[in-house]
Amino acid sequence: MALEMAASRLLAPYFGTSQLVWANLIGLILIGLSLGYAYGGRLADRRPEPRLLYGLVLAAGVYQALIPLLARPVLSAMLGGWFGTPVTVIAASFAAILLIFLPPVVILAMVSPFTIRLATKDVAESGRVAGGLYAASTLGSIAGTFVPAFLTIPFLGTKETIFLFAALQIAVAAWRLGRPLHALWLLVPAAAAALTPGVVKPVAGLLFEDDTLYQYVQVVEEGGERLLVINEGGGIQSVYDPHHLLTGLYTDSFAVLPFLARPAGPRPERALVIGSAGGTLFRIWDRLVRPRLPMEMWGVEIDPVVASLGPRYFGLRGDEARVVVADGRVALARFREPFDLVVVDAYANQLYIPFQLSTREFFAEVRRRLAPQGLLALNVNATGDDAPLLLAFERTVADVFPYTYVAKVRGPLNYMVLGAARPLDLRPLEELRGSGDLAPLAAELQAALRPADGSGGILLTDDRAPVEYLTNAMVLSAVRRSIR
Repeated sequence: MALEMAASRLLAPYFGTSQLVWANLIGLILIGLSLGYAYGGRLADRRPEPRLLYGLVLAAGVYQALIPLLARPVLSAMLGGWFGTPVTVIAASFAAILLIFLPPVVILAMVSPFTIRLATKDVAESGRVAGGLYAASTLGSIAGTFVPAFLTIPFLGTKETIFLFAALQIAVAAWRLGRPLHALWLLVPAAAAALTPGVVKPVAGLLFEDDTLYQYVQVVEEGGERLLVINEGGGIQSVYDPHHLLTGLYTDSFAVLPFLARPAGPRPERALVIGSAGGTLFRIWDRLVRPRLPMEMWGVEIDPVVASLGPRYFGLRGDEARVVVADGRVALARFREPFDLVVVDAYANQLYIPFQLSTREFFAEVRRRLAPQGLLALNVNATGDDAPLLLAFERTVADVFPYTYVAKVRGPLNYMVLGAARPLDLRPLEELRGSGDLAPLAAELQAALRPADGSGGILLTDDRAPVEYLTNAMVLSAVRRSIR
């Protein structure tokens, strides 16, 4: 279990942590366990020798100690420029897990039937012996799950977790084998730790990297811009160019939304961004909108490391917005004062909107947290107006909000889906003519907005929200069209 937990983190910078990757990881580990159980039982019947059992544990520990050293060149070679679609994620992650992680899993699985065979002295007690060993094995699995997840991975690191558990296996095996020379195998994890590079995934212009509790994070400088990259790097989460306020991406289009959700009366507008990342939208709102419209900005970001990057790398002073570190849906339920604008811009593994932020129940919660004139705005990546994913979001938002709109905005694949309890009054966009940087953004959005028609989409609910499936199907369809 410790190896499985660490494996998911080791794979994340290259393949992400989507359901596809987890399915491959869990499935192949189960295959490895099945092979190990079957062969271990046969081997134990032929050679019921304790020294052979401890030798297997030693071999598994030595192999594990080499995984961080060998994994990076193997994983980097698998990317090779052709990576990026769901099919290649499935194929490449399958091959990586098969080559890197399957052998030690097979060896470790051989231990259980071997131990039962050695511990069973009387057939009449075989049930008690097997039950006791399975109970001990399950307790070990519990420790192997919680210790890496809550202690070693967050406080030591992924590679260090693998080295630690490998050294533990080697030490136990060496002790039971009883020869001092066997303890020299502990030099393998020590040497591997010294030789393994400190940077997880080196790239040109790397300013920052961290393997956080939630994901692998990089800040990269490229062409004069600073980019926030998560996991495998299939998308950019935040952009900062010290010489240009606007980014040329979808965040520019979202800049004028506060004028469509302006509250009645003298109070400042309250805006919430779920998935605030490095705060690109906060920076744009602070510089362009606040001088014309008082705003109180809030953000929700699940990863505290990502939440801290705005002032360090993305041009924020640090006082533009109040950022809550939490899951977006959980945080939304805790707010009591209504918001005038809620922007949902949360993505997991680059392509996927988290399913819990895509359902009718979630959008109903958003509506309860909106002021009467409030506005929901959703950033959806789609390959075209007829993409099933976009249609599903249009239908789902329309099931909650009586007035729903969609617009193709800046960015190659970005669409804005809007939900409101009242018809949109577009006059504030017309009033922005002649307002510097805001004028072309307002004109673009006004021209692009149209009533949403999600009649052909599926309704996304907490019970059924196949967001990953719809995204994968959309990407594969686009790949097929490009090949023709």
